[in-house]
Amino acid sequence: MVEVEQNRRKTIKLVVVATLLAIAVAGLFLWDVPRNKIEFFVEKSSIERAARAYLQAEMERNLEQVYLRLAPSSTYRKTHNYEEYLRDVGDSPVRIQSYKIVDIYRFRDNDNRVNYPAVDKLVQVEVDVDVSFTDTGKKSTYNYCFTFLKEKGVWYKG
Repeated sequence: MVEVEQNRRKTIKLVVVATLLAIAVAGLFLWDVPRNKIEFFVEKSSIERAARAYLQAEMERNLEQVYLRLAPSSTYRKTHNYEEYLRDVGDSPVRIQSYKIVDIYRFRDNDNRVNYPAVDKLVQVEVDVDVSFTDTGKKSTYNYCFTFLKEKGVWYKG
């Protein structure tokens, strides 16, 4: 009877250890998912504020603010100073009349640190934009998906 009880205890210990090991292994594989969901919940209002600030600057044609809201690590900001940016966009006939943020999704870690070492996080911001064209007078609505990047604690348009 004592031997049966000892075997039963060994079996229970083995099952408990195996279960804990399985939970630990699963946690290693699944950790990013809950962590990113929690981080996204915390970051969402900051992302939305950054997107609104960028789009509002575009609407107001505040080109200095638009330029400053572009990610410093972006290829464009690395290869163009503000004066060059003004030459590129200063004569554009495109004017944003209004916008609506449709969705913010695909919050994720930067998995390309080799090429973008300053970028911590990325996210997609889907926006419906009402645009007019000063050269033709036409108006249209477009749906854009912008990438926003977090660098040194600040969200920028990618």
